[in-house]
Amino acid sequence: MAHHRLMLKKIMNISPQQGQEGNNTASGRSLLALLKQFIPLSLSDVAMTLGDPLQTSALSRLSFPQETLAGVGVVKGVAVFLESPIIMILHASTALGGQAKSRRVLWQFTVIAGLALSGIFLFLTWKPLYNWLLLDLFGVSSSIAARGRTAFLLMFLWPFVIAWRRFFQGLLIRAQKSIAVGWASVARLTWVIVSLAVGVTLRLDGALLAGITMMGAILIEAVLVTWFCMRLGAISILNQQGYSETKKLPQTLSGVTFYYLPLASTMLLVWGARAILLSLIARSFDGSLALAVWPAAWGLVLSVANGTRMIQQVIISAYEETSRRTLVAFVMIVGLSFTFIPFFLGFTDNGLFLLRQFLGNNPSLVEASRPVIQILSCFPLLLALQNTFQGLLIHRGKNWFINIATVVAATFTLVVCGTLIFTRHSGANSAAYGMLAGVISEIIVLFFALQSK
Repeated sequence: MAHHRLMLKKIMNISPQQGQEGNNTASGRSLLALLKQFIPLSLSDVAMTLGDPLQTSALSRLSFPQETLAGVGVVKGVAVFLESPIIMILHASTALGGQAKSRRVLWQFTVIAGLALSGIFLFLTWKPLYNWLLLDLFGVSSSIAARGRTAFLLMFLWPFVIAWRRFFQGLLIRAQKSIAVGWASVARLTWVIVSLAVGVTLRLDGALLAGITMMGAILIEAVLVTWFCMRLGAISILNQQGYSETKKLPQTLSGVTFYYLPLASTMLLVWGARAILLSLIARSFDGSLALAVWPAAWGLVLSVANGTRMIQQVIISAYEETSRRTLVAFVMIVGLSFTFIPFFLGFTDNGLFLLRQFLGNNPSLVEASRPVIQILSCFPLLLALQNTFQGLLIHRGKNWFINIATVVAATFTLVVCGTLIFTRHSGANSAAYGMLAGVISEIIVLFFALQSK
């Protein structure tokens, strides 16, 4: 913990004297103010990823649980890969939303990119292409591919709805209306809980239930954040803030495209690597079981770790107004708080009891999932550091360094995972070690990028 604090202070250029001065001259936000901004944003991300473990718990209680979990896990991986170029629309909207012309052009870019990616998704639903994708490229069994097809057909608008939602979330964050983002996420989570409960009660087909749940959740959230943005006058607030037009921000479609390109390619690399990871897992000696275990265990850890992701938005929006010592304390409190949860699940008897309930008391899934959670138990703290460093680089306009760090992370993830799988280690455990190696290597690269002039 002390090591992480020293590293963060060095990056943020804090000396003990500067830190004290920052606290005394606090022009900006206190630790409590940062947490008040962060909590509703964090709830948004947690609600987004909590759907995966809840869905896992529901599908494990329906017919063909292993095949359904594996099939839905693979098609969700494909869907998120197709979504990945527009994931960082949120960051771009937060950064550019304060300037009217940049905001309008970014919306045009968002619509074009979202529709184009949904068009590609629709094309891939054609059965010959779908079979090539899952059977030949990913190497899954025909039964797993068949189980996932229904969900895949229902999700073709996924990229467009995600892009739309993240644009308006960014505007709400920029207008300091983060609580609205949290309320939209509560509505999304409510839909997930209700639809899964009804689906399990009616014994629906697992893949059909997954598709309805996932698409309904993001559509509800997109509509609500748009409504909140209009209802709360977020755009009027941004226009009244008198945002400096002298700051060089892109104001043409080509300018926004060039600005956004490193962010888009970063996410393509991240989710492309994770899609390849599924292909590697499918080729492990325990491939069918591992394809069910990995989405279940990884989805559970990620739902916790994603609670730290909005650190990046807080850093971008509050860096100039907050003492560096306060920012360091904020990052450490958030990172360590979320890290406690997977440690509890992975290393305590009470945690094992909860894990059994989560996985429908399926002995093979529980036995294979627990080591994955143990390996990844420190992941939330690492993700908090990663997002802090990314936020600082975005603030300084060094987006391409994030891209370089992502290339390094993807390489380490796949090399470590592939090496372990082809030396006859469990597919899910290999993926966990690969993810850990990737995020640690990424943090190291981001750290050195922040030291450069």
